[in-house]
Amino acid sequence: MSKILEQREKRARIKALLEAKNLDAVVLKKGANVAWIIGGRAHIPTTLELSCLDVVVYRDRIVVVTNKIEAPRLQAEELSGDEELVVINWFEGREGQLPKGERIGVDGAESDRVNLQSDIESLRRSLNDYEVNRLREIGKDAATALGEAMLDIDPEMSEVEVAGEIAEELWERNLEPVVLLVAGESRIQQFRHPLPTTNPIGSITMGVICARRKGLIASVTRIVHFGEISSKANDNYQRLMNVEAAFLDGTKVGATFAEAFTAGERAYLTQGFARDEWTKHHQGGPTGYLPRDFPAHEKTPQLIGLNNAIAWNPSAEGLKVEDTIITTPTGLEIITHDPQWPSIEIAGRARPAIAVR
Repeated sequence: MSKILEQREKRARIKALLEAKNLDAVVLKKGANVAWIIGGRAHIPTTLELSCLDVVVYRDRIVVVTNKIEAPRLQAEELSGDEELVVINWFEGREGQLPKGERIGVDGAESDRVNLQSDIESLRRSLNDYEVNRLREIGKDAATALGEAMLDIDPEMSEVEVAGEIAEELWERNLEPVVLLVAGESRIQQFRHPLPTTNPIGSITMGVICARRKGLIASVTRIVHFGEISSKANDNYQRLMNVEAAFLDGTKVGATFAEAFTAGERAYLTQGFARDEWTKHHQGGPTGYLPRDFPAHEKTPQLIGLNNAIAWNPSAEGLKVEDTIITTPTGLEIITHDPQWPSIEIAGRARPAIAVR
């Protein structure tokens, strides 16, 4: 029943959008948007932007168009039961079953429909109560999975073996690793997006995940060090955590993402990092149904709203910190906090330390 209620709340918001735009319906094709409206899995290959089904949301009904391969599974495992289902052959295109014209919207740029991409993305970023509760569970499970894997590795393992350990822990919790990065001693200083290799991890390793369940995604980064950490590395990490604190302090409902970003950008300088350090990697931004809806920067005009999922990920000197937060009426809630992972207090918040093994 909660799945039906979750979808009906979203349809009510789409209905208001259609009325405001004087449109009859909107066609949703992109995987993130389809996963959002159905509250379920919308992909087969994870590499495609478009979904394995199209969804048409009218003011008074919702229609799903898919093929004979997907229809039985979607009905049994992903859809709410409120949808009308149109089923075609796998060798036919879905486009012929979709409405078009000047009174039909779509989540992209097309010549025969009205582009509502930014409007839909804005609705998608505003999570409802059902989504917030689901994302809390996802965040908890994602942090636990990464933490257990990272605390069970040893220096002789390769990066791909570490990735395998992380993936196993994620799948055991029904989480899809849509992003999985691992950097060991030989690569952690070189690459900000370290796809795992067969190199041994050595004295230090960083694990990075974006973990998805039924469309919603949580992002987490954790670092393990084998043996005593140098005072320089400790100092670098402390300063980086202070940069993250500036991002978090600047993340306020009603502020722009540009304002939150600028707070963090300035902190790189005040914490003694190079002037261009922030340019070497994106700093994060809104998340939810994509690893990032977009990377925020100093000119991002979008407002931070209530119940937005956000993941900042400042990095420097081969180190990174990253957790997923939700903006609530009482402030930020870090949903990927892991009580089993060693922590330090930064700006009044419990933040992940570098785990020493």
